[in-house]
Amino acid sequence: MRLEPVCEMELTYDDIPGLSAKFALVRPHGGEEGKGYGTGGGAVRGERLAGVAHWVNHPHRRSDGAMLPDAHGVIRTEDGATVLFQLQGRTFFENHTGKQLLTVLFDADDPRYAWVNDSYCVLEGVVDAARFMMIARVYRLIHEM
Repeated sequence: MRLEPVCEMELTYDDIPGLSAKFALVRPHGGEEGKGYGTGGGAVRGERLAGVAHWVNHPHRRSDGAMLPDAHGVIRTEDGATVLFQLQGRTFFENHTGKQLLTVLFDADDPRYAWVNDSYCVLEGVVDAARFMMIARVYRLIHEM
């Protein structure tokens, strides 16, 4: 197996109307564990996939502070196609930096992007909590066996 670069993503949370916040975290049982909610936009840059993204994230927060993202979104590519994406995995914190290891699935009905429908991708990213932003690289796993 080898990794093939797909794109870089820069995703930023938007303000949530009525909350004066960019991200909502609710801990209903009094501990660290809880659920989150946020939406945002961003840029997708790469030779194979590039455009503008809009997304929503509904992560679970574990009792150790790690986040389990569950984000779904859409990319409007520079050439006019629509590509959906799903991000799931782990965000763990070291030295006040969120480090992400996620799986990425894409779906498209445009023939130019048919390759995404059979692709399994991984994401390595960093969360800048002060700016409510994720900067990441996405790689497609290429089966060589």
